[in-house]
Amino acid sequence: MGLLLLIEFVSQRQGPAQSVMLWLLLSGALALTYWECRERGYRLKVLLWWVSFVALAHVVGYIILRLVPRPKNEQHD
Repeated sequence: MGLLLLIEFVSQRQGPAQSVMLWLLLSGALALTYWECRERGYRLKVLLWWVSFVALAHVVGYIILRLVPRPKNEQHD
């Protein structure tokens, strides 16, 4: 995910705000996962599994959203 975001940040046409927001969202999701696992008292191995699962799920979701073509906005005269 970091490499994808870095490539997008370098070649981005919309500015760096979108990449910063994606980093913040990923960080928040991982922090909430870590917090929930610690609250439940999971062992370190289970905690790391959940954090990596959440990170991978977000990467796959990001790739799918980037690959799905969006309809172009039609301008009416």
